[in-house]
Amino acid sequence: MNQEGYNEGLGSEEQNEQYEQWMAEHPEIEIPMEDRRECRLEVAQFEEMVVSFEATYPLEELNLIIDLTPEEAPNHAVREPARLALMPIVEMLNILKSETNITPQQHEELKTRYRVLSRAVGMINNNKVDHTR
Repeated sequence: MNQEGYNEGLGSEEQNEQYEQWMAEHPEIEIPMEDRRECRLEVAQFEEMVVSFEATYPLEELNLIIDLTPEEAPNHAVREPARLALMPIVEMLNILKSETNITPQQHEELKTRYRVLSRAVGMINNNKVDHTR
């Protein structure tokens, strides 16, 4: 789990507290590289998830969403389902990094693909959707 996009409606102090609490309750356990599983099948699954996302949520349409308040965001017919659909994708990306034998270069390539999707969904900042982070 990462802090980016975590409970968008909360104030940053409250958001940080909840994030820190979650991280304390769910510590990351480092798996030695020699004990990690082969990444090939999960990389293919990640790629399928990305293709499915792009087919379901047109990136051009998402990038056109600019004016949106935190109050409006959970009810947005296009952006909110796309934002929720990103969660299993980033979860898979994190699993690949921590539990498989994926190389740093391979992981960075997949992370770059994820960033394209994430930026299309954007983050709300001052009642605007920021598509640059």
